[in-house]
Amino acid sequence: MAFAVLGFLVIRRRTQASVQRGIRTFLVALGSVVAFSSGGSQVGLATGPLESLFVTELGLPTIALLSIGGAGILAGAWMGAPRLLQATSREYAQLGERRSIAALVPGFIIAQLAIALGIPISFNNIIISGVIGGGLAAGSAGVSRRKIGVTVSFWLITLASSVGVGYGIYWVFSTALGMQ
Repeated sequence: MAFAVLGFLVIRRRTQASVQRGIRTFLVALGSVVAFSSGGSQVGLATGPLESLFVTELGLPTIALLSIGGAGILAGAWMGAPRLLQATSREYAQLGERRSIAALVPGFIIAQLAIALGIPISFNNIIISGVIGGGLAAGSAGVSRRKIGVTVSFWLITLASSVGVGYGIYWVFSTALGMQ
C-alpha cells in the first residue's frame, strides 16, 4: 500500500510539472504492474487446471507439475513468442500514450478481477485485444484484418493444442504409473 501511495505521489508531482512526463511515468508504472501480475498468472494458467489430476489422482509432487509447466512456458518462449511480442509491441507503440493507457487500465482491472475470482485468464490475450481495439477505435491505425485473423487463429490453435498436450502428458504419466 505504501508503494502505491508513493507511486501516486511521484506520478502526481511529475504530472503537475509536465502532463506529458506524468502520462509517460504512469504508463511505465502501469506497464510494470501488468507485467509483474502477468508472470504469476501465466504460471497459474500453465499448472492450475492440472493440479488435481497430477497431485491427487497420480500422486505426483507439485514440483513435478510446476517443472512441466515451466518447461511448457520455456518451449513457448522459444517457439513463437518473440515474434508475437515484437509484432504486438510494434502495434502497441503505434497506439500512442493515451490509447496505451486506455488499453492497459481495463485489461488490468479485468485480469485482477478474474484472478481474484479464480478464473484463468491470459494477459497476452487481454493486451493484444486492447491493442487491436485501440487501433480499430482510431480508424484501423495500422491494424489489418489479416493480423486480427492470424491472431484469432493462433488463439484457437493454442487452445486446442494445450488440451491435447495436457491430456497426452496425463496419459503418459498414468500409463507409466500403471493407473490406466
